[in-house]
Amino acid sequence: MEKMTFEKAAGRLDEIVERLENGNLSLDEMIKLYEEGTSLASRCAKALEKARIRISELNSEKDGE
Repeated sequence: MEKMTFEKAAGRLDEIVERLENGNLSLDEMIKLYEEGTSLASRCAKALEKARIRISELNSEKDGE
């Protein structure tokens, strides 16, 4: 999962949400998916924060020209 792109992580997270909402899983399966989902959500949030910071930096550089 370390080399997973943001887009793939977000897509997998969508799959997990769908499966959890479906409800046709054992408790163990739900827990495993929930754990994977929280990890993916954290990874996506970090990637979005990095992108936000980079965009802010680029805007600051542009404004400083």
